[in-house]
Amino acid sequence: STSRGLGDVYKRQHLIALGTSAATKCAYCIPYHISEARRLGASDEEIKTAVLIAADVMRMSTLFYGNEFDLEAFKAMLK
Repeated sequence: STSRGLGDVYKRQHLIALGTSAATKCAYCIPYHISEARRLGASDEEIKTAVLIAADVMRMSTLFYGNEFDLEAFKAMLK
């Protein structure tokens, strides 16, 4: 139904926001988005996955940035 579909959308939004909150280390946002995601039916696995994705993005960003990997060379690899 429509309300169930919206619940799934809101759950996904909170999982994305959780990943962003984890990456930016927002002590206020993290518990809020975990609480809302759980209220909307997110499993522990979905919550862990959101945080894991954020950690992976931050890890790769740190590696590329810290090693001064050429941005244009990286973009060329994506074509």
